[in-house]
Amino acid sequence: MVYSLTTKYAVIALVELAGRNGPTPVREIAQARDIPPYFLAKLVPPLVRAGILRSTRGKNGGVEFARDPSEVSLADIVRVIEGEEYFKECVFELFPCEGDPNCPLHDVWDPVRDEITRFLTETTIKYVADKLATVKET
Repeated sequence: MVYSLTTKYAVIALVELAGRNGPTPVREIAQARDIPPYFLAKLVPPLVRAGILRSTRGKNGGVEFARDPSEVSLADIVRVIEGEEYFKECVFELFPCEGDPNCPLHDVWDPVRDEITRFLTETTIKYVADKLATVKET
């Protein structure tokens, strides 16, 4: 399970957004985190469709969370960007794997994949933002 640059940018941008109040222009988030603004702008529509963000136009427009960042897991973001198949990835196969019990590596990889999926599901954007804010304060 390798994370694409797109997924990394989405997570980084959402962590940045979690520390802000109200609608924030995409270019402001991009500038704060060194993300190409045109690239970040392309990530907004799928995140809006997934109900993670809402977007408003106009002078005071921008993006903001559609639901509390404590309700948005890393798994939610990975699903939007990578798709559900990401959680079926096998490091030993080219195609998504359903956990074939006949595979000689099934007992090795499945527990690792399950633990990664658990971590992504239980870890929220708010948690990551709070942890990073604590590090910046020290």
